[in-house]
Amino acid sequence: MIRILSKSPDQRFKLRDERITWYKFLVLSSFLVCFGIQAYANEKTVIKLTDDISEVFVATKFDFFLDTAGIYSVQEISDERFQGKFQKVTDTHVLFDYLDSPVWMRFTIENNQNKYNHSWYLESWGFDIKNITFYFPNPDGSFRPSNAGFEMPFEERDIKHKNFNYFLDIRPNETKTFYIKVKRSYNQEFSFHLRTNEKFLVHSLNEYFLLGIYYGVLIIILTFNLYLFYRLRDTLYLYFPCLILACIWFSLGRDGLGFQFLWPNAPWVNKLNNERFIELIIILSTLLFSDRFVQKYTKSKRVLTFTYIAILLKVILFLSQIFIYELNYIAYIIITIIILSIPFSMGLYALIKAKIYSWSYTFAYLCLFLVIVYSYSKSIQLFSSPVINWYFVYPVIFMEMILFSFSIFNQLKFLQNQFLEANEEKTIALERNNQLTQELNSKLKEKVRARTEKIERMAADLAQKNVELQTTNLKLEELNSQVTQINNYLTENNELLKSSVDEVTKDLALMKGLDFEDFKNVFPDKETCLKFLSELKWKDKYHCKKCEYNKFMEGPNHGKRCKNCNYYESPTVDTLFHKLKFPIEKAFYILYLSNRKDVDLTLNELSEILELRRETCWAFKNKIAQAMEKVGHNTDLNGWEALALVHLE
Repeated sequence: MIRILSKSPDQRFKLRDERITWYKFLVLSSFLVCFGIQAYANEKTVIKLTDDISEVFVATKFDFFLDTAGIYSVQEISDERFQGKFQKVTDTHVLFDYLDSPVWMRFTIENNQNKYNHSWYLESWGFDIKNITFYFPNPDGSFRPSNAGFEMPFEERDIKHKNFNYFLDIRPNETKTFYIKVKRSYNQEFSFHLRTNEKFLVHSLNEYFLLGIYYGVLIIILTFNLYLFYRLRDTLYLYFPCLILACIWFSLGRDGLGFQFLWPNAPWVNKLNNERFIELIIILSTLLFSDRFVQKYTKSKRVLTFTYIAILLKVILFLSQIFIYELNYIAYIIITIIILSIPFSMGLYALIKAKIYSWSYTFAYLCLFLVIVYSYSKSIQLFSSPVINWYFVYPVIFMEMILFSFSIFNQLKFLQNQFLEANEEKTIALERNNQLTQELNSKLKEKVRARTEKIERMAADLAQKNVELQTTNLKLEELNSQVTQINNYLTENNELLKSSVDEVTKDLALMKGLDFEDFKNVFPDKETCLKFLSELKWKDKYHCKKCEYNKFMEGPNHGKRCKNCNYYESPTVDTLFHKLKFPIEKAFYILYLSNRKDVDLTLNELSEILELRRETCWAFKNKIAQAMEKVGHNTDLNGWEALALVHLE
């Protein structure tokens, strides 16, 4: 300042003029720079097509405008005065936040190709776009809209494809500007591609082919497990198909094939699929399958308890997310994994404790964790490509199903080995029994052989004595007196022998020495009694009571059914045991006792032995007495079984 004041007035005016000139230059330069930047910003982004191009990724070659009020029409947006409000897209997300406001996108295509046999398609990948409207320019300056989105019926699309595809009618040396209006449900990453007709067909066929392989393998695994459930009736093979169906539903809703082929006129299913309902079904099915898988190796009540606790906690978390308070997705994933880890850890510990090492089951469960994390891949970008981010969950699910299938195969092999070991032990036991039987048969044969030899020796002795008797007969006349004495002696011996035979016969008739326990060994149950009664009743020949036909079929409880009139006759019909109100084996014993004279039990004693009421014992003994009176039964000559076939009614 002192230096300026020390100069002359002319010098000071000259210096001031120079400064003013510099100020004007700086202001002008700044204006030109700002104008240039604004002009560059307002300049349309042009996509140029050449002969060597068949596919272009154009997600970052758009211009966008945020319609915060949602009031503009395509005519207003396409007006020349509105073009300066568009901004260049620098990120595939276009912009973050403002999820309630529609986003307009503008792209201009300049076709510099010389080939007239190429047609171009714009593909907007991303099934879960809420609403997308594509505006085609008409020659008169108007636009034709094409609406699509997971909130709108599938049949309204121009091209019936799971992705949003639009045919661009742009010929060589033409330049056209197109507009897209998008409504989002989250900060999604957009993926727009320009493809020729040939490239579009190859890409679509490959995509559908790979998805067909994916779903085909899952359906094969599903069918196989349903067959196992039909044959084995084990809930393990029911929980696993539920898990597979949930994963198929999850995948169909994720890639858009379900909307295209299964529920094209029910867009609300898409909204249901995008919520956490499918994830809940996958987790619950996995928990039930995992618990049953562990229980087939080792019966662990602790694993079952923690599984039910995990199911309850997961349902509570699911309901809380929808109706109470929605957690951040990272917190939600962490809590879900913790809930799943508890029964998984307990099950893994139980398997290791039982010395069962199922690596396929362990890695399949880890794949489930990865599926849960990757189900939020629309928010977690692990790869640079949004398509890979979206579809990476498919090979993970595929691997999970394959690993779970391997674990089931290993378990079937384990159970088969156990079955073979049990059969081997049974075979060894049978071989031992056969060996003992053979030894007993050998001993019995030896005894029979010895007895036969003894009888043969006795026969030889008798033959020899017979010869001697014949020789002796010549001397009978001389020994008549002696023979008479011998005959008298033989007569006395014969009378004694006859008396002994009568006593044995009487003992056999009375069947002395059998108490109730011994009798139960002979007739232990109802089945044995009915079989004995059936054989006794029809020992001569069967004749139908209705039609006298003599051919029959075996019926239940050892009854017989007539082949002519189909009449069924029970063994107890027309016997002493008809309409019996207490166990037949006890009635057999009462009848048996009625034919014995050496045992005289009181009704109280008989009631205590048979554990029957005193009146019941009296009633049946009275029935036996009536039967004896009816047929004139002789207890000395007739066996007790003769009374069994007496019919009193």
